[in-house]
Amino acid sequence: MITALCLLLSASMAVTPPPGAELVARMILTEAVQDRETNRSSGNKYHGQCKRFQVNTFAEVSGDFMLASYPNAELFMPLEHASKESTGGRVVGTAWEIVLPEDGNAYVEVARYDYDGSMTKQENLETARAFLRNVQAGDQLQMMARYNSGTRGTHSLMFTRAYDPRSEYLYWADSNFSNTMIDGIRYGNVRAYQEWKLEDVAGWLAADGNNGATLYRLSEDIVRRGE
Repeated sequence: MITALCLLLSASMAVTPPPGAELVARMILTEAVQDRETNRSSGNKYHGQCKRFQVNTFAEVSGDFMLASYPNAELFMPLEHASKESTGGRVVGTAWEIVLPEDGNAYVEVARYDYDGSMTKQENLETARAFLRNVQAGDQLQMMARYNSGTRGTHSLMFTRAYDPRSEYLYWADSNFSNTMIDGIRYGNVRAYQEWKLEDVAGWLAADGNNGATLYRLSEDIVRRGE
């Protein structure tokens, strides 16, 4: 968790990080503390479910922040998937429900990937690679993909570091990417120190003609309350 540790070091030296960076650091540290925890995940109301895990983390740490343009709006992270109708036909599970900043949505879309049937598999793979190279610490990824296990489905996660072009690795924290069944009920496992080659993740996205993903980032309008 190099990003968060650097921010804490800066704070100890009386250097105040930008509000957005401070909020990201709080999220990363909060999820790191929960590493290897197991929480019920059968439905999006439970903390172990991948998107609910991110939504709950954001709610826990965001109370000291607001959007400068909309100071009376309570910040939140949208939970629901966007419909095909609201996204111009994108596959459900590749994007969040569209919520305006004036209603408190703290995130903005910064990049998207949709499998293009008019391109070759290799061209789709390169497009997915280019999409993932945009990653910064704190970014949220919403995706529909086919994973190494062969399972296809939606997943939400938070990147804990920017994409590293030297190692070509992506780093993130999530819940329910792996899970456990207990008495017939699914429990999501928190894994805050995920490391995956960009090539692997791009392959998940380019593996199926109905896959896609959206990258979300905290708004640059984030400020501390009272400032």
